[in-house]
Amino acid sequence: MNKVQRNMNTRMQQQFQSGITREQMYLLKIIADEQPCKITELAKRFGLNPSTISTMVNRMEKEGFISREYGNNDRRNVFVSITPHGQDVLKQNLQHYSGMLKHYLSHLERSEVEAFVQTIEKIASIDDK
Repeated sequence: MNKVQRNMNTRMQQQFQSGITREQMYLLKIIADEQPCKITELAKRFGLNPSTISTMVNRMEKEGFISREYGNNDRRNVFVSITPHGQDVLKQNLQHYSGMLKHYLSHLERSEVEAFVQTIEKIASIDDK
């Protein structure tokens, strides 16, 4: 499993555009799906402290992937949203990721793909219980 993950990570990093890291890509996807997002909620979701997420957000804002807004009543509440540039980068990288998955899955029989998907779904649901 580690070998497959390393190979996929290397391949993903080579295909990601605009110098975005894998972690930034995951963060961008979450922000796009749930925007606007509080930095504190993102930190909880990633299991990191808010200052670590703030550092990532600073870099991503500097690159124009996201924008930041402060709460009206409390400036400690910081919300982030994806920008049009961020949406373009996300779309492009998700297409590359999809292509990579197709490459790997194309080497499997249909029944193997179905079994793989069922196994991944089962593993993913473990934390939901």
